[in-house]
Amino acid sequence: MANAADLISLIANLKEDETIALVRGKLAAGENPLYIVSQCQQGMRMVGERYKEGQYFIAGLIMAGEILRQVMELMEPFLTDSQDENCQHSGTMILGTVKEDIHDLGKNIVKMLLTCNGISIYDLGVDVPPEKFVEEAVRIQPDIIGLSGLISASYESMKETIALLRRESEKWDKKPHIIIGGGQIDEQISQLVGTDYWVSEADTGVKVCRKLLLEKGA
Repeated sequence: MANAADLISLIANLKEDETIALVRGKLAAGENPLYIVSQCQQGMRMVGERYKEGQYFIAGLIMAGEILRQVMELMEPFLTDSQDENCQHSGTMILGTVKEDIHDLGKNIVKMLLTCNGISIYDLGVDVPPEKFVEEAVRIQPDIIGLSGLISASYESMKETIALLRRESEKWDKKPHIIIGGGQIDEQISQLVGTDYWVSEADTGVKVCRKLLLEKGA
């Protein structure tokens, strides 16, 4: 069986057919699907780095996204099957890509993984204005609100959305945790937009959300 570096390298080098074949083989061999997701994310990070360095252009990013989309389609039934049969509903979360950003691949991966962990997800889609997050938060009363964004233009939208949510939540009995996520998110951006929780990888996002729900007693 090929090792993790092989899958990471194939994605980084935009080898579509070879990537799909290798993932099929890993799944057939019983490899942990969450581990495969982690390998794919490492490959995607390398694609992003090559784009920044000028080795790849927009077409390369689009191709990498298409490869990952196909991989996740293959993975979905295995991720669902890996869910604990005794897993109960463990909380509610609103998830959306903020205004000025239409990227949804990372958001969709997180959504799939969280759903497999018993968390009810209300997906607001992409390019979601701050007012929509507030409107749905009032209606749903979630435990967690997740804001996704990939491009730098999304950070100001995150900041605006979080400020509005904080202001409006003062009137609510149930105050949700707010978490931001995206491939370029780090501590500096977290401080810039005004939230305590941030993630740059899908599997880390699942761990953080589960921890918050456990502390909240959802």
